Amino acid sequence: VTLDNVKPGEWVKLNCGTVGVYRVQYSSSMLESLINGIKDRTIAPTDRLGIQSDLFALARAGLISAVDVLKVAEAYINETDYTVWSDLSTSLSTQGLLIQHTDATAEMKAYNRNLYSNVFKRVGWEAKADEGPLTAMLRDLVLAKLGRNEDPSIIEEAKKRFLDFYNGQPLAADLRDPVFITVMSTSDPDLFDKMLELYDKADSQEQRNRISRALGAVKEEKLIERVLQFAMSDKVRSQDTVFVIGSVTGSVKGRQLAWKFVKENWQQLHNRYEGGFLLSRLVKVTTENFVTEDMYKEIEQFFKDHPAPAAERTVKQSLENIGLNMEWMKRDKDA
Repeated sequence: VTLDNVKPGEWVKLNCGTVGVYRVQYSSSMLESLINGIKDRTIAPTDRLGIQSDLFALARAGLISAVDVLKVAEAYINETDYTVWSDLSTSLSTQGLLIQHTDATAEMKAYNRNLYSNVFKRVGWEAKADEGPLTAMLRDLVLAKLGRNEDPSIIEEAKKRFLDFYNGQPLAADLRDPVFITVMSTSDPDLFDKMLELYDKADSQEQRNRISRALGAVKEEKLIERVLQFAMSDKVRSQDTVFVIGSVTGSVKGRQLAWKFVKENWQQLHNRYEGGFLLSRLVKVTTENFVTEDMYKEIEQFFKDHPAPAAERTVKQSLENIGLNMEWMKRDKDA
């Protein structure tokens, strides 16, 4: 198909409105022209979302380079739409899990800090009088991402607000998740103990859930092990244990320790959740993001030796995901 009257540098977006259920693979020159439309946001939000979603899916399938996707993702530095950011952040996190297994982790964190910098300047820490709920959700997302990616100013402010909250001052509900996650990602044992104190004093289950799932942002081995022990304690409701265990799996060390913990406590966990969706959830979060053949074989063998009919489909999906990760690493790791 030839489109007439398209000047050099002008963009053409296929699957307008992202209504068709298919992926679009652009030529390099078409992709280059789309970058301008993403940066200046002349491309509509739904289409901005669709472009990056297609690109990450194509990279995962091995049809395009993950490096090219990261180059295009940089164009989203001026993005203001929460829905676009939410989907893009999920895609970047998935790729970030693989980059953790390379020597480029620090560079990826710097990349993320740069990418989220402009939108942070727009949303800031404080809610505006006339802002809508999506802006509050965007602030939550951006602050948490910058905190996890070790932005010094965000960490400093989060610590201040956390200590004020610990000492009895109010903290807006929509700031609690990013503040808690950022503070825990510093792996400060003193702040960790203070967080557990707040858990014990919490007057609602919602607050306890916020705290227990933020605990897993710690990166230091001893603290990760404390989170896992806490997950199985009588302080945590049975239905919440899986999510607390899953909260530590955002780092390489956390995934390794969570899987080790699940193996060691398998019988108890299996008996507790047998036949329910929580067993499948537990298997999914603790296995799907490994990237090596050794881990593929180990997980495959473990579930041969410890059958879990309720999670059989999830085990297969996790193994498939590990296989895809292995292929992705072979293709794109060096680049």
